Amino acid sequence: MMSSPWLMLTSALLFLQGLALIGCGGRQSDGVDASFIHLPGEGEAQNAPRMQWSTTELDLGLVAAGESRELTYELTNAGRSPLIVTQVLPSCGCTVAEAWDASPLAPGESTRIVLRFDAGETTRTLSESATVVTNAIPGSVELRFTAEVLGPDRIPDTES
Repeated sequence: MMSSPWLMLTSALLFLQGLALIGCGGRQSDGVDASFIHLPGEGEAQNAPRMQWSTTELDLGLVAAGESRELTYELTNAGRSPLIVTQVLPSCGCTVAEAWDASPLAPGESTRIVLRFDAGETTRTLSESATVVTNAIPGSVELRFTAEVLGPDRIPDTES
């Protein structure tokens, strides 16, 4: 026969397990809800990081076919909390994003986003871009550039 303290302890444990099981049987979700998505309120938006660019558009002018150019865009954190650049996504294969500093950018600090553009061998007028994704509000910006690529077919003959 079980002694009284063991009986009371066993009964208490069984009672608590029963309550835990009943508590798990509450409302069931029909799917995933969006409660985990954080949308900042007005007060939080004022304290968020904010991107300030020296320019978001560059005109390379005339570029010789086969030439490679480096484009530099300067970014300053004009917000009140650290800014983090998470991605730089070029729009075409002729443009590559150089590695950027992924460490948090304190308010007032600046960094550079560098793109490398390869003109190719074809005469053409182009307009390309790269999207920079951050934790700022708004979360992304499109950096644009244009160029007039001159191939061998467009180089004037200097001998007459």
